[in-house]
Amino acid sequence: MKLGNKTVLILSGPTHEYFDPVRFIGNASSGKMGKALAEEALTRGMDVEFISGPVFEANLPKCGSGIPAAGHAAGSRVHPEKTIHITQVTSAEEMLTAAQEKFADADVIIFAAAIADYRPAERQAQKIEKGDNRLTLELEPTPDIAATLCADKRDDQIAIGFALQTHDGEAKAKEKLASKNLDGIVLNTPDSLAAESGLFTWIDAKNVESWGSLNKADCAKKILNCLESHL
Repeated sequence: MKLGNKTVLILSGPTHEYFDPVRFIGNASSGKMGKALAEEALTRGMDVEFISGPVFEANLPKCGSGIPAAGHAAGSRVHPEKTIHITQVTSAEEMLTAAQEKFADADVIIFAAAIADYRPAERQAQKIEKGDNRLTLELEPTPDIAATLCADKRDDQIAIGFALQTHDGEAKAKEKLASKNLDGIVLNTPDSLAAESGLFTWIDAKNVESWGSLNKADCAKKILNCLESHL
């Protein structure tokens, strides 16, 4: 697949699922993997639609001379050759809505976001005051963004996912590859969360490639190489 002049939609970072105005359920995802993917895609001549959960501004993609591609609000900035547009969201529901608006126009979709799997069934309007008793929260699943979007994936679109697993990694990643209608999936471990590097394995219908320990910029290069050579 020739990547130049293609549009890639990248989902990045965590989601925060609030149960009162100041507390949320989330995870330690930093958005560094998504940032690396976006910056690598730009160097290969792709237009980038980037949807990010809550991350530090330093973990948003850079363009041009290293100026953040977007500040605290969504917007477009012109790369020397291509364009990147960043949309910032908070929850899984917001990320799904934003991605649905961009999905049809994307040639490649990369699901690098670490979506919170559960959200509070109810959100309190006021801060829950600390007391001496235990607090019980009822949780419900968040939407499966990759499965929802890829149910309508066209034959000319390619979708890549990530599987962060603590055990039975290869088997579980292959299950997700099939159930979410993905074309490739990158297996990693919790050690990669908020880190500069991690242990990565590429899996598609024909290949299992153990990449070992890589920094995330090099992992991004390998993922886009796989798009060009394997798919």
